[in-house]
Amino acid sequence: MADKVSLEEIGEAMYKMVEEFAGKKKFKPGELGKEMIAQFGEDRVTKKDCKEALKLLMNSGRLVYGYYGGTSVEIPHVEGAAKDAGEK
Repeated sequence: MADKVSLEEIGEAMYKMVEEFAGKKKFKPGELGKEMIAQFGEDRVTKKDCKEALKLLMNSGRLVYGYYGGTSVEIPHVEGAAKDAGEK
């Protein structure tokens, strides 16, 4: 059996995938898990690992759930007023 992939590594790969497809495709949580298992292999990543890695990303605020047209995983949006406040 190959070495297990760390939750941080799975989370980083998830984040990069969501970031790469931002505005083009919305991933459901289960789809992200399937993509990670396909990327790293079933012997190195489990569904439970993917759920835990996603939970870490959600708790840290790097990713959020979106509910428009069904549950999806997204990068947090910055509202217009918040952008203006950051530029001062």
